[in-house]
Amino acid sequence: MNFENKVAVVTGAGGGLGLAIIEKFARGGAAIVALDYSQKMADAAAEKVRAITKQKLLALQFDVADHHSVAKAFSAIDQEFKQIDILVNCAGVREVQKVYDLDPEEWRRVIDINLNGPFYCAREAVLRMRKTGGGSIVNIASVAGMMGLTHRPAYNSSKHGIIGLTRNLSLDCAADGIRVNAVAPGLIRTPLTDGYYKDPEFIKGLNEVVPMGAQGGTPGDIADAIAFLCSAEAKFVNGIVLPVDGGWAASKGYTTGSGSAQFTSAKNQT
Repeated sequence: MNFENKVAVVTGAGGGLGLAIIEKFARGGAAIVALDYSQKMADAAAEKVRAITKQKLLALQFDVADHHSVAKAFSAIDQEFKQIDILVNCAGVREVQKVYDLDPEEWRRVIDINLNGPFYCAREAVLRMRKTGGGSIVNIASVAGMMGLTHRPAYNSSKHGIIGLTRNLSLDCAADGIRVNAVAPGLIRTPLTDGYYKDPEFIKGLNEVVPMGAQGGTPGDIADAIAFLCSAEAKFVNGIVLPVDGGWAASKGYTTGSGSAQFTSAKNQT
């Protein structure tokens, strides 16, 4: 897919999904802005991309949960580039706790990062996109936004919220030539989800509800779907939620066994 003369901004770029996404856009010819909470991770992601492409790259540290930090980052993007054509809201965290044990501050933290942050970034992006003729935004939702999952009240709620935000923005921004869609990953193997694959019972249960099997999803699968939604080939695609989950969302859902909860800490980023 051709993204020459485009500028793609990706949050959470230092993570497993984020890195695959910026690599995909860079290979397509886009200039890249890699945003991450950690400057070290943003720089590392940018260096990996520089090894495979000569596209222009900007790596910035920011706090997606702080609208002042988001505004500052987008102002820095303005200094480097005169446009933003693509925004992918990939930064996120999860908690693994029952509601009985979830501290209100942890609830607030997850909602701030997973829902408020994408709104802050989308708002900054659309203010710029409508001045330059439009653009494309893709929010990373989850199958958790399409069904109920146990032990994740804040994460589950935030991903349902992302789908609502996506649909609202797709309506409000269409007249300005801005398309807004979401991708809903299933369980994708990254360094932060490796723990799940060490639990045979978890994988056995997931294999029962994922028609294509629990082992199939990769960050590249998510990056491919996002690239399509941002491409000219999807110019009439707006307001959709695209599951990339091996058929999980078409199934009956999944109830996490208590033994599996230990593999994801409350502070892990996705």
